[in-house]
Amino acid sequence: MVLFEDSEIDKINLDCLDKDLYRVGNLTNNIISLLGLGIPEKQIIIWKDRIKYIEKHKNDFKSEEDYKKHTEAIPTMIKNPDYAGLHPSDGSIQYIKRIDEIMLVGVRMKERGKFVVRSCYPISQEKLNEYIRCGTVKKVPR
Repeated sequence: MVLFEDSEIDKINLDCLDKDLYRVGNLTNNIISLLGLGIPEKQIIIWKDRIKYIEKHKNDFKSEEDYKKHTEAIPTMIKNPDYAGLHPSDGSIQYIKRIDEIMLVGVRMKERGKFVVRSCYPISQEKLNEYIRCGTVKKVPR
């Protein structure tokens, strides 16, 4: 089994998880500037076991197909988010993008400066509106 291939993927194939680790995007200067992070660009990775962990949110979707479509789109959500913010208590970066559902991808900095996807799940329009109103997330400029 290959541990990690250093090329970024455009889509996670849930039917063929043949690596332990996937590079799903980058913490870009655009997001760094928007959130005032003051750090250099970094790769964002996801561990295969974390993808399995995300399955606990499967019942939050209308169907198995919706779950699969949205989870496989994690790289798209990171590459082209509608909103980004910092979680108020744990400091993780939140990427939010509407696909069919409004999706939140939580990314946390781990030891040795690696940025890893921690979770991915749908949120309601009301929750997004609350995040915007409170200033927790900001619209990502294009």
